[in-house]
Amino acid sequence: MNENKSKPLKEFEKKLSMQRKQHSENLIKEKLDQKKLDYDTIALILEVFDKSKFQWHKEHFDVFDSKPDSFRGKILPKNNRECVMLGVRLGTMRSKIIYNLRDMSLSETQRQDIDDLIWNFVWYSWQEARMIHDYVSQEYRDSVF
Repeated sequence: MNENKSKPLKEFEKKLSMQRKQHSENLIKEKLDQKKLDYDTIALILEVFDKSKFQWHKEHFDVFDSKPDSFRGKILPKNNRECVMLGVRLGTMRSKIIYNLRDMSLSETQRQDIDDLIWNFVWYSWQEARMIHDYVSQEYRDSVF
């Protein structure tokens, strides 16, 4: 499938990936510099994210865009369907990470810092995927017309 991508799309994906990685590195550096989390905890968080192999797919955005105000037959109160998916993703990753840290004695502050880091990782991965999806959709619309 990679060979079907246009050169501008590949460059756009590369740029966004670099930005996401830079945001992640800055967040990790901040947590380490402020001694809010230790290296082993951050390494474990990164390992869990790597093992999850989660990918945002076109189908996610198609559903988000076609039914922005409903989820499983319920009308959402001025929310966006993407918020639900972000929440599910956040909850899943948090559970996996907390489970893997179950033998550690974590303070409430450390738990908050872990949640902050997880949320930012989920947010930036979603943001990157959304921007790529919108770019591909626009590229398709431009090629059809």
